[in-house]
Amino acid sequence: MRRVSYLIGVGQSLLLGGYAIALLVVGTRLESTLGSPVVETIIYLIFAAGIFLVSRGFLRAQNWSRTPYLVIQMFGVIVSYTLLSGDDISYRITGAIVGLSSVLAIYALVKTPIEIS
Repeated sequence: MRRVSYLIGVGQSLLLGGYAIALLVVGTRLESTLGSPVVETIIYLIFAAGIFLVSRGFLRAQNWSRTPYLVIQMFGVIVSYTLLSGDDISYRITGAIVGLSSVLAIYALVKTPIEIS
């Protein structure tokens, strides 16, 4: 189950990183009235790196990573609820994928035994 949690975390971090890059490309091509797309991209990339590092720590059986991993997946559940509330079908599909991956990651986390060193 530890490997499942790792793969889900890596997948989430890669998808978030890809979204950040796409946001940068689109934001620099269009006139942005919401703020700097560069700053927003940097924030998303930092968060994606955090997800990856916590997932890697969990794969290496480092007990410190369990709580941050759970918090990250709880954020995923909250984001999925927000997306599922959207009007567009693409938001709902994305919300379902994010929600299912987060719930599966939480399940894998709970089923993985704590290693006492």
